[in-house]
Amino acid sequence: MRRITEVLAGEAASTAGTKVIDLNLTDFISRIQVQFKGTNNGATPTAHPAKMISKIELVDGSDVLFSMSGAEAQALNFYEGGAMPLNVLEFRNDVMAIAFFNLNFGRFLWDPKLAIDVNRFSNLQLKITHNMAAGGSAPDAGNLAVFAHVMDREDASPLGFLMSKEIQSYALTSSAHEYISLPTDYTFRKLMVASLAADKQPWEQYNRIKLSVDNDKQVLINNMRTSDLLKALAPERRLIEAISGTGTGAAVDHFITPAYEAYVTLEAYDAAVTTSFVNQSYGGVAGISFDSAEHFQGAVSGLAPHGAIDIPFGIKNEMDSWLKTDKFASLKIDITAGSSVGASSTCEVIAQQLRSYK
Repeated sequence: MRRITEVLAGEAASTAGTKVIDLNLTDFISRIQVQFKGTNNGATPTAHPAKMISKIELVDGSDVLFSMSGAEAQALNFYEGGAMPLNVLEFRNDVMAIAFFNLNFGRFLWDPKLAIDVNRFSNLQLKITHNMAAGGSAPDAGNLAVFAHVMDREDASPLGFLMSKEIQSYALTSSAHEYISLPTDYTFRKLMVASLAADKQPWEQYNRIKLSVDNDKQVLINNMRTSDLLKALAPERRLIEAISGTGTGAAVDHFITPAYEAYVTLEAYDAAVTTSFVNQSYGGVAGISFDSAEHFQGAVSGLAPHGAIDIPFGIKNEMDSWLKTDKFASLKIDITAGSSVGASSTCEVIAQQLRSYK
């Protein structure tokens, strides 16, 4: 049987902190879902709802099986399945901003070959670091819930699971190179690079990428421009989401998920208005002008969720085609920053690897 189970019933999370949950499950885990709701206290946007979760970890003692921020997890979710988990981009007063985050351990939901086998670990814990005030519109109440998609033991026979982690986060310096040694202990399914700064496109943050094996014995990506990679590696479907807010009569930055090729269309939904327009949308923000005190709803579409680009290896669901690193002495990525990066901005490198139970 394949089913969804409630790991943590929705509980108040109005004080910033880290929730630690012992995973006392007996079945195979295909996916863990984290939901956070923040009740807005005003209509001035603070940040994207995903920012209410700053870190999600799945650990077995000191062994880290999953570790990344909420925004990183959502970006990975988009590149895993071609669609975002649920975001309610709601910035109206006394309405909830909501974000979902998926921890996927298989190639797809209910994957019989890849899943977390809880019997192979001794002390599985989920750690969620949250702060409701970090997203939405200055929420004054928060709520955290966790769900798991599980499979009975007769329905699957997993040989391992997908391990997803932030490998490195570093401060960006304009035009500087960052050389990062990537782990070679497990096969790579995909690599993700991300950086987000208001009014900046991804290529203005990380301008070029080089990926090489054994001191350039093999060059997998040859110092390509990010602007070209964003197009060459673009997914088949664009990211599409909805947004709601309240106008002030002036341009106000509202937070959206795509950071590249982002478009926003608006309409009033409870009164006629005279002012309705959107400034160019870069870096996960859209400057929205709307009549004061009037509500708007809109549609958002674009690419590069949370400023992230996906570097896939092989065919998404064929494990034998992924990047095997067991014979590599080194695997390195060289990231060249843009000539004028956003102030106090960072760049993150995230890996998804196949971890075998053998």
